[in-house]
Parts: sequence; C-alpha cells; structure tokens
Amino acid sequence: MNIGRLKLVYFSPTGTSKKTVEAVAKGIGVKYSHIDLTMPEARKHRFEVDELAIIAAPVYGGRIPPTAAERLRRLEGDATPAVVVAVYGNRAYEDALLELRDVAVERGFKPVAGAVFIGEHSYDTPETPIATGRPDEADLEKAEEFGSKVKAKLDGFTRIPELAVPGNRPYKERRVVEPRSPETDPGTCILCGMCARVCPTGVVTVSDAVETEKVGCISCTACVKNCPTGARHWEDEGVKRVAAWLNANYSARREPEFFL
Repeated sequence: MNIGRLKLVYFSPTGTSKKTVEAVAKGIGVKYSHIDLTMPEARKHRFEVDELAIIAAPVYGGRIPPTAAERLRRLEGDATPAVVVAVYGNRAYEDALLELRDVAVERGFKPVAGAVFIGEHSYDTPETPIATGRPDEADLEKAEEFGSKVKAKLDGFTRIPELAVPGNRPYKERRVVEPRSPETDPGTCILCGMCARVCPTGVVTVSDAVETEKVGCISCTACVKNCPTGARHWEDEGVKRVAAWLNANYSARREPEFFL
C-alpha cells in the first residue's frame, strides 16, 4: 500500500517520544508533519485512509498516562494505518503498548506495527541515573531500522492484518499516590516562566513566585528538565525512594523491541 501522507502524533513532555518517532519517520523515508498532543491546547484531528500515523506516548508505571490517553481520544481515524510506539524508562512497559494499540483501534486506526523504545526516566538525576541520555545514537539507529521495516511491510500488503502486541487485559491497575509536584528553589529561580510554558497540564503559574497545583501534576518532570538554572527539582521523599530503587535495580541497559 502507498503512504499518501505521514503524520507524527505524540504526547512527549520531555521530548523522548518525539525524538524517537522522528527517527522512525526517517526510516520510512516519507515527508512528515507533526501533531503534538503534549500541551492542553492540543486540538482534535481527523485522519484519512491514505495517511499513516505514528502514534507515540511515554509509559508511566506500566500504562499510558491518563492525560495522554485523553488527548489521543481527540483523534479520529478512518481505517487509517498506524504505528504505535511506547517509550519507557528502562524498567518495564507492561500493558502500555497494548493500551496504546487499543486506544488507536478505538479511535478508528488500524495498527500495522508496534515498538517499544527506551527514554531517559523522568526521575533520572546525576545522583540516581536511570537510562540517562536515551534515546541515544544506538536507539535512534534502531528506530530508523524499525521505520524501514514498517515501510517494507506496508509495501507488501494490500490488506492490513490485526497487530498482536504484548500486554494483559484488564490492564495493570494504576498506582494511587498522594498529589505531589517538583519544588522550586527561590534562590536560583529567575522567574523566566519556562516551567509554566512546558507543563502539559497547565498547573504551574509564575508571577512573583512559582506555584504548582499538586493535584494536576502528572510527575512528567518537564519543568525539571527544562529549567535553565536547575531551580526546579524533586524534594518528595517518595519520588526519591523510587528513583533510588530504579537506579539500584534497573540500571542494566534494555533494548528496543519491534512487533511487525
């Protein structure tokens, strides 16, 4: 089948999912456009049958973040072929890829391929490195290779078979935690507003000080990773414990997986 247009769709607070799908698109070799669902103002979008969508989201606790799932439901496919990509922080992706595939099907897409890639964990710090710097050059080369395989598969099909990916239904139950958010060091904060601009749920406000509505924080750490002075950081003891546990138990390098 021919690809009329290629569209990259992603929820990517820290940029790892976006970077990954751009490499996949490079392997497919078709000019592409972006549909960024990261920010609250992300709009609805309708796809046609002759388009190919690469749909990507990060993995939080073995699932697709609820905010990402809600934004993906703003899409409307028309039996549109899709590639589903989950990006996880080196621990496990569990039911996330299956959930992403199911949301895509629910919204009118026909998944033709799936993959999981590794991205730097949201809780990665110099003290507790967890997949630091990933996707790295090797990951991006594999993403490009995956894109080439997707293109070859599409060239060989006139009818799209159902895609099987790992995971379980019902999905893993989401872990309930007390509302929490990163803190801001007033001594190094320059009130530039970057944290507010990159927050995917719009819960950070900046005036004479930085304030965060903890209930709406999804712990993506976009504000931490984008803060130009390092003023934004985690003080929450639960986050620090999880980061230390991940560093101690999940430092061995994991590799991307393809499902074609």
